Amino acid sequence: MAPTRFDLLATPPLPLLANFYPFRRGEIAGPHWSASDLYLATTQGTGVVRVGPERFTLEAGSLLHVPWSAPVEYHADRRQPFVLIGVHLAYDAWSQRESSPPLHARAGTDFARRSMQDPPTAQPFDGPFVLPSDGTSRCIDLATELAQAFSDHADVDRSARLRALALRFLIEVRAQRRGAARSADHPAAGTVRKLVSWLELSLASPISRPEMAARAGMSETALAAAFRAVTGASPIDYLIELRLSHAARLLRTSTLRVGDIARRVGIPDIYHFSKLFKKRKGLPPLRYRARMFP
Repeated sequence: MAPTRFDLLATPPLPLLANFYPFRRGEIAGPHWSASDLYLATTQGTGVVRVGPERFTLEAGSLLHVPWSAPVEYHADRRQPFVLIGVHLAYDAWSQRESSPPLHARAGTDFARRSMQDPPTAQPFDGPFVLPSDGTSRCIDLATELAQAFSDHADVDRSARLRALALRFLIEVRAQRRGAARSADHPAAGTVRKLVSWLELSLASPISRPEMAARAGMSETALAAAFRAVTGASPIDYLIELRLSHAARLLRTSTLRVGDIARRVGIPDIYHFSKLFKKRKGLPPLRYRARMFP
């Protein structure tokens, strides 16, 4: 049996495989299981994934955790099939530089079981869960970077880059999950979630602090405190990250020009947009697009 306590420094994540899988309309894949700790990042579309006895609906921006060797089956939507990035991780010492792709098996897959074999080391999470899209999580961006880095065999620093990206990815997942648990208990969580939903639908429009406070029925000071408690960010910082995360998704999934994307996310000044994007995402928009899809 694996140890019960996960130690991120002693056994950091080691990528076994990271790749894109664009499903066809109505495609069903599986059932099977993998000898890995699997994270499924949804870049676009929708569908249902069965994990053991549970079913999870995924949509663009959501992330599903599939525990080590859990039985899994994919059902892509018939009209808007999902595109998934599968990030397969193991956990091993820093000195372990490379690892073989994970074992995939179909024979004997039993959905009555939560796991087909015990993991070889302690795991960061016990069961499956979905992190819904909140517009600001970097999980999808980091999963995309992992898939790109995994396929770049010419990179002399590939092993180190993969370990570093996997560590950032896992830390982001853990932070998002802790944040989701904390925010659910806050008395203003419902109000903040409604405001976030409105922000997501209003990205192309100018939005001010007074307008957000009025829509929430709170003072600006009270809204700022509640919003930070629920989301971990101020309303304006959250809005900026929401806009830039949507812009990053459009850069990954469309051929729209940068100026058109800037207007769609409510930052029509292309110079200001490019400056903000580079500051928050690490690369100018065109270089970001080129790196995601060289």
